[in-house]
Amino acid sequence: MTDATRQPPTPVISPREALEFLNRAASVLAGSLDYDQTLRHVTQLAVPEIADWCAVYISDDGGAGEREITSRHPDPALEELILDIRRRRRERGDASESLRVLETRQPVLVGDVVQWGLADDIRPEERPELGRLAARSYMIVPLIARGRVIGALTLLSTREGRHYTPADLAFAENLAQRFAQAIDNARLYDTADKSLGLLDTLFSTAPVGLAFLDTEQRYVRINAALAAMNGRTVAEHLGRTLEEVLGPFGAELAAIHREVLRSGQPLLEREFTRQDPGDPGETRHIVASYTPVPGLDGRPIGVGVAIVDVTERGKLLEAEHSARLRADFLARAGALLDASLDYEETLANVAQIAVPEISDWCAVSVLGETGDLRQVAAAHVDPAQRALGEELSARFPEDPESPSGTRVVAQTGVMQVVREITEEMLVQGIPDPEQLALVRRLALRSVIIAPLMARGRVFGTLTLANAESGRLFEDVDVQLAEELSHRAGMAIDNARLYTERTRIAHTLQAKLLPERLPEIPGALLAARYRAAGELNEVGGDFYDVFPRSAGEWALVVGDVSGKGAEAAAATALARYTLRAAALDETPPTPPSEALRRLNTTMLVDGASQFATVVVAYVSAGEDGGMRVRLSLGGHPPPLVLRAGGGVDALGTFGSLLGTIEQPRLVDDEVALAPGDVMLLYTDGVTEAGARDRPLGQLGLTELLAGLAGKTPEVIVDAVEQAVVDAQVGEPRDDIALLALAVDAGRPDAGRRG
Repeated sequence: MTDATRQPPTPVISPREALEFLNRAASVLAGSLDYDQTLRHVTQLAVPEIADWCAVYISDDGGAGEREITSRHPDPALEELILDIRRRRRERGDASESLRVLETRQPVLVGDVVQWGLADDIRPEERPELGRLAARSYMIVPLIARGRVIGALTLLSTREGRHYTPADLAFAENLAQRFAQAIDNARLYDTADKSLGLLDTLFSTAPVGLAFLDTEQRYVRINAALAAMNGRTVAEHLGRTLEEVLGPFGAELAAIHREVLRSGQPLLEREFTRQDPGDPGETRHIVASYTPVPGLDGRPIGVGVAIVDVTERGKLLEAEHSARLRADFLARAGALLDASLDYEETLANVAQIAVPEISDWCAVSVLGETGDLRQVAAAHVDPAQRALGEELSARFPEDPESPSGTRVVAQTGVMQVVREITEEMLVQGIPDPEQLALVRRLALRSVIIAPLMARGRVFGTLTLANAESGRLFEDVDVQLAEELSHRAGMAIDNARLYTERTRIAHTLQAKLLPERLPEIPGALLAARYRAAGELNEVGGDFYDVFPRSAGEWALVVGDVSGKGAEAAAATALARYTLRAAALDETPPTPPSEALRRLNTTMLVDGASQFATVVVAYVSAGEDGGMRVRLSLGGHPPPLVLRAGGGVDALGTFGSLLGTIEQPRLVDDEVALAPGDVMLLYTDGVTEAGARDRPLGQLGLTELLAGLAGKTPEVIVDAVEQAVVDAQVGEPRDDIALLALAVDAGRPDAGRRG
């Protein structure tokens, strides 16, 4: 038979059967909104009436990726083979008819698979299996829902004589539209159901309070968190109004709800303070947000509420703020306490520290040598009240038998705190009417008495009191007072020790230096002493001037190694040994011999110090000048500023003293003319300045050259200032200066500077 005489192929399903099938399919698909069940229904409906094998390929399963559901071929091996070929073609892309259908939205109809033969991508080992499948015809149509291609429907016929026709393809496209709509509805329902379940879970487990109230301010939904904040169960809220649940506070909230509904605008982060329903004595702080909820027609159907209880967060923030303020206060207090080492000034600083930031009143009391406790400093926000307090202390001293108060704290070292002073406490504790009247005028509300301790002993008390402000001390204030008293105690004790040390140092240094310079006929004298550093009042440098005889005077400048007590002892040894040696004229003692005796004494003493010393004997010379005999024991040479402006170095450098038994010491003799000035100094002068650029002997020489004609007083002042200016901060070493000028105007008179 030719193609011209061949009859048109008969459709697999007739129009009547197609209509009945569509009705049955609609009924089955309408019976479920379960997504997976709907996909299975689609594949099961088509078999066996329309196809012998059916597959639904979904390209994007709600964002979860592709998936494929089939009608399951009776032969598992063939089922696996078919799916493997389809999956392989999709991965390759260009050979996948399903992907082409998705891209082009055009169906595929293959009426006779046998006539088309097997595709080239079929592997040799797969061909026998496909022969067993006996595929006759297949159709692939797109699944289109809401204008979007969601997948493809494949119908395969393996029956002899059942070949799909264009009429079957048209039916399949109609069927695919219904399938796609049912699948997409089920997917949307499944997504919505999951979202609703997630929303329910979020609503019930959210750590914040959530609720929805209708336009009459009745609770429609509320989570357990908000119900607990209100002190009721979820069931006790539903259907009730805000006022029925929360009383007057609910009436206040209802007004806010009505305003949100009226304006259609949200009200966010509104802060409230309310009593805790579970604990009326506890105040809760909440932050609430109110949002209008529109219905399908756009009009509001209620108000959504979100509430956060910020009570604990507020407490933490307040505690953090308080801790930061305390830390700042202690830092400032520390700076003030470190500002001075003067005992009296430190006491006054301690009293001023806490007023008015911590307390209205602060007083410092210190134990005396006899054990009596006396107030030594006080500060008050009101000077009149301070005077009243002083009057109270003077007229009514603290009872030594009292079980409380500053005396007990000073004796025990245990802090006392009276958080609130009541009228009953005053009446019971103060029997004297006049004393009671004065105490009432002070209006004390709260008191802390802390011990002042340092180095394991209590030496006083720090009293903090609140009055005018009405504040009551809390735990944080007690902690702050404890820390403040500890720091104040150390600062006061350090100041006391420093003040005592300074007094001792000044006294000792005064004994190691001449109380005053003697008068030398025909000469002017000036001297300076400067200890290095604030804490080194006792240094190793010294000077001395004393008469050897009626016509000769001894000038001494020395430098003993070390600082402090050991240096002071060595200085005293050197000074008095030199005096004794210089005054001993049996036999006559030149300057070098005085130095040798000092050297021997230091070696016999066994001290580890060494010394440098210059000894100069001066006496009247010719033509109004002066004769100088001197010896240098390891000491810098004296400089002579001549009346004409020249500068000469005097003497021969000798050995250090206290290091060897036979030091090399030389006596030299020079003459000073009227107007000449001889300067004796220690190495703290020449070594002043940067270590790599000290002032040096050359710098000192240049300085003196510019001071010609000046008095010894002006010269030692200028040298001391040059030492200070030569370096940053205080000089590193002690300096001693002794200047003698031959008085050109009065050769027969002596003066001292």
